[in-house]
Amino acid sequence: MTVTVRVPATSANMGAGFDTLGVALNLYNFLEISEMPSGIEITGIGDCVPKNENNLVYRSVKTVFDKVGYAMGGIRISQKSNIPVTRGLGSSSACIIGGMLAANVISGRRLSYPEILDLAVSMEGHPDNLAPALYGGFCISMMDKDRAICKSIKLDSKIKFAVMVPDFFVATKKSRRVLPEMVPHKDAAFNISRAAMFAMLLSSGNMEHLRIAAEDKLHQPYRGVYVENMREIFKKTYEFGARATYLSGSGPTIVSVLDDGYMQFQNGMRGFFAQIGKSWNCGLLSVDNVGAVVKTSL
Repeated sequence: MTVTVRVPATSANMGAGFDTLGVALNLYNFLEISEMPSGIEITGIGDCVPKNENNLVYRSVKTVFDKVGYAMGGIRISQKSNIPVTRGLGSSSACIIGGMLAANVISGRRLSYPEILDLAVSMEGHPDNLAPALYGGFCISMMDKDRAICKSIKLDSKIKFAVMVPDFFVATKKSRRVLPEMVPHKDAAFNISRAAMFAMLLSSGNMEHLRIAAEDKLHQPYRGVYVENMREIFKKTYEFGARATYLSGSGPTIVSVLDDGYMQFQNGMRGFFAQIGKSWNCGLLSVDNVGAVVKTSL
């Protein structure tokens, strides 16, 4: 049996929603996974990705097999991903969710989706990318000890996401290290109010005040040191009609929320990047309200 999984890219944090808010986008990681008598065979990916037991998809498959007590022989993994790596668009979460969903099917579907999400969080550390990769839509997530709790909300198709990806990357571990261990009480309150408002406005399609609700004091001010021209880029996006702009995940990708004037925004930002001599790609993506899709064949 071969299991095929399509997992969407995700954009997390979304301004004030640090480790909490995330959305699935129509950019995908495609996986084909099947058993074989022995060994590991991994194809279809770049040279920089491990092709042994250190491969993230393989480790995700093994984690499920170990959890349910399934005797693992060999595994064959074929991967084609359109999600840029180490850019803040959930490439690792897509690998984890894809590998776990395939392994769950191979081992007899013993785990529910909430159990898969909990197991994925044990690998990734937080659910903000994992939840939308699994369930699709705009997800609000929280942790209760070792249990992930999330709510997936389907967004209106008129809401688009302008995804601005540079030609450099920022390692997630590096961007985590720059964050302070403690923050002032007033900064925590600032983010709580904005994250709650952002979730309400985006889910309802009401874009009024979304720009204010995307303001953040917990991670963007610190991670911005790794993203040249970030403040200037944010300012320019609003001049071209963005409803909200934020650093996606740990960066360096920057995302703007739009509900109109999509091509005007894209052309304007492309011209701006050319003007300042920076190599950024500005693409338009839609929300994926479906999430991961699994198919099987003999």
